[in-house]
Amino acid sequence: MSNTAAVLTKAKGSISIEQRPIPKPQAHQLLVKNHALATNPVDYKIQETGYFIQKYPTVLGSDIAGTVESVGEGVTKFKKGDRVAGFAGVITNNDPDHGAFQEYTLLYENATTRLPEAISFEEGSILPMAVATAGVGIFPTMDIPLPSAHKQSGGFLVWGGSSSVGSAAVQIAHALGFTVFAVAGAHHHHMVNKLGAKATFAYKDGKVIDHIVNAAKEHNVEIKYAFDAISENGSPQQAAKVLEHFGGGKLCLTLPWPEDAEKPKGVEVVNTGAFRILTDQKEFGAYLFNDWLAESLANKTYVPSPGIELVHGGIPSVQQAFDQHKKGLSGKKLVLKLV
Repeated sequence: MSNTAAVLTKAKGSISIEQRPIPKPQAHQLLVKNHALATNPVDYKIQETGYFIQKYPTVLGSDIAGTVESVGEGVTKFKKGDRVAGFAGVITNNDPDHGAFQEYTLLYENATTRLPEAISFEEGSILPMAVATAGVGIFPTMDIPLPSAHKQSGGFLVWGGSSSVGSAAVQIAHALGFTVFAVAGAHHHHMVNKLGAKATFAYKDGKVIDHIVNAAKEHNVEIKYAFDAISENGSPQQAAKVLEHFGGGKLCLTLPWPEDAEKPKGVEVVNTGAFRILTDQKEFGAYLFNDWLAESLANKTYVPSPGIELVHGGIPSVQQAFDQHKKGLSGKKLVLKLV
């Protein structure tokens, strides 16, 4: 068996298509034969900056879906042949065997979810980074209780609701019982509302803050939580202003608060990171992937989103996907189909 890989040979270098050994899973790890891989904007940013990676050559990428080839000692929830998706951990352990952009990838059991037959591998591949980023942000970071019979109340704002992370945040917040308000490009409003937003607003609207505040008041809720999946170009400050209208609250960002911007009064700003399910939030990661996501996919209360755009050519087209991300995407996810 071969293992074709998109190898980043050095910091800020180019992608080289090479053959790598097929790794063997260690304790609590699975070896997955990849059927589909999804790319994220952070991938090309890591290539250009070297952020996260301390050792080269390496294999980047976080989002995979495929079939379990073998399991290591202590793995109890998966077996050979299972259809799975998972968050590959190269950005946490700097081990290229844990990078996504190759034919075979090692996953940790706690960052793996079972895929029902109704979910394609292409759909499954867009789940891990998005669900981990949104889940870590909403639960351990914003300290919102895990799902229970007691539903949450009040308003929840998601800025960037049509992005992969934003659409995950919309669905999680909606499932928890919040009245969800979202901001997205006008042509994505129907999709975001279908995922669970009560109302979606155009980010280009000069009065978007007023519209969000008025909508919340019309629904008799206060917005005390905001999740900004964009976290740049002024979105953190705008999301914070919405919270300030309701006396403050918690704002979760995917990027740091802008250095040149004044911190909002009464708003607690926190940051999320998908990598935490493999560092300080391993137990939560197991709950999120092994239990919650698997059950939500099986009962169809969570839908893979946004839409998928296939990048043809398999592993050799990884750089092409990076370049497409750099040019900008809206309301869709790039996926490489391998099998």
